[in-house]
Amino acid sequence: MATGTLLLSACDGDRTNPGTPTPSASASSSSASVPNSGAPAVQNPLPAKVLDGSPCDSALTPQQLETFIGEPSPGKPKTDVLGTACDWSSASGSGAGFSISYQTKSDQGISLPYKNVKPKAARWVELDPIDGYPAIGYTNIQDDNGCAVVVGVSDQLAYSVSLSLGDKATQQGKDGCVLGRDVAAEVLKNLKGRA
Repeated sequence: MATGTLLLSACDGDRTNPGTPTPSASASSSSASVPNSGAPAVQNPLPAKVLDGSPCDSALTPQQLETFIGEPSPGKPKTDVLGTACDWSSASGSGAGFSISYQTKSDQGISLPYKNVKPKAARWVELDPIDGYPAIGYTNIQDDNGCAVVVGVSDQLAYSVSLSLGDKATQQGKDGCVLGRDVAAEVLKNLKGRA
């Protein structure tokens, strides 16, 4: 296990992707211009091709995964209402893990959580931009120690990292949104390499 392991913990079921914003009928590309709902514009958009395929194949390198969760089990690809996603967990059985989603189906980018999640989120944090790309973190459950972090890579496209802190990280007072931003920053490095 790497010394930099964050001791993230996967949740059961959809808790690894807390409060994923779902596209509403008004969120289709033909009915709403972006950015909207107070979301910032993406100043240097990445091409859509950076979010092609599965996050299992391109979001993080094996070394990056090891930094965050120790030796990982193979990623489990899935498709959700916003695009493709991948779940990782620690092979050690420690419960460490997280989910990364390429949000390509709404054409709303980071505006989607501003519109659908911010008004009802238990916690909403506008994080420092990651290399100039806007980022937010949120939870929908009061006192949840996890966080979903969404990063806009263009006005229409975003990706998210959803995690829950393990017991050790919680005891150390670590913040799920700060740690989620750390994971999201590594994902962005890889996406920029695909541009």
